[in-house]
Amino acid sequence: MNPSTMELKKEIQKSLELMRTLRDEVRVNLHLAGMAARDEWREIEPRLAEIEQAASDFSETTRNALADVVKRLSKLRSSLN
Repeated sequence: MNPSTMELKKEIQKSLELMRTLRDEVRVNLHLAGMAARDEWREIEPRLAEIEQAASDFSETTRNALADVVKRLSKLRSSLN
């Protein structure tokens, strides 16, 4: 693996860990959430497994998908606090 691929791999793995942490936090807080938060979760949740599978790809597409879902999960988590 060349250096740029190694960096991309590290970045994807770090984002994947963050995504999993955010996912777990959102799941814990969803039972107290309103309908809007639950609707947002229903949109995000199916993408999580897809992104985890795609993460082994180590591509720009994967990095962008992870960045998007991490951003959405962060926003959702903030709305639950």
